Amino acid sequence: MKTLLPFLLGITLLIQACSPEPVYRLQAQANDETTFYYQGKEYIHLSQDSIDVIVSYFEHTSSMFAVDVEIINNSNKIIRVSPDSFSYKSYTGLDPKNPKELRKISKAQNPEEKILNLDMALSKQKARQQGDEFLFLAMQGLNLAQGITADTKKEQEKAGEAMTETAIHQEVDRANYRTNRSGLKGSRKFWQVEALRITDLWPGESIRGLIYFDTDEKAWMYQILMDLTDQQFDVWFSQKKHFPQHSIDQMD
Repeated sequence: MKTLLPFLLGITLLIQACSPEPVYRLQAQANDETTFYYQGKEYIHLSQDSIDVIVSYFEHTSSMFAVDVEIINNSNKIIRVSPDSFSYKSYTGLDPKNPKELRKISKAQNPEEKILNLDMALSKQKARQQGDEFLFLAMQGLNLAQGITADTKKEQEKAGEAMTETAIHQEVDRANYRTNRSGLKGSRKFWQVEALRITDLWPGESIRGLIYFDTDEKAWMYQILMDLTDQQFDVWFSQKKHFPQHSIDQMD
């Protein structure tokens, strides 16, 4: 029993080390006159010189968070909308009037860079697979030659088994290749379609898309800044961190 206790203690510590990650949410810090709700989402509506901006929190991923932005150009001029125009300042306070310590200044993610990086990853992946296919054919040719030139039936069977085993491994590699390639293509399509990309809005036009930022885990509040040609907008969000209860704690 004495030798069992350290083992059980070690197992318990390992399970506790696999605690669920905190879940983040952003909440708008704005007056009721500029906010409204639709389908459970809170939206902030800003208007300035015939340009309307509607912003809402969208999601947190493992290392980023996103806001959903719609921009409507009701002016008589062309305005350029680009992720480069979006940034944030993160703070340790909870009141926009008293944000306390400035922690970080960060630009929005650039979808064009994301798409380029994914295209390069797809290209390298394809080249690796072509190399694997060439090596597979070479190995199968070698196995076949060994089978043909074998002196005994046992050697022939061994060569045949090697061909079968190599073919099985290659099919597994091909399946992994297709799965990974599908994931990369899915990510590319997301950045291509869902993210807000650089656009010139003519009078009467609008655009909507997602803007992603790096998460500042220690921030209590973000001031998101938008520089649209010669108009500046900003919105404030508080960041809340929720801790899921561990399954071990639920057993108590």
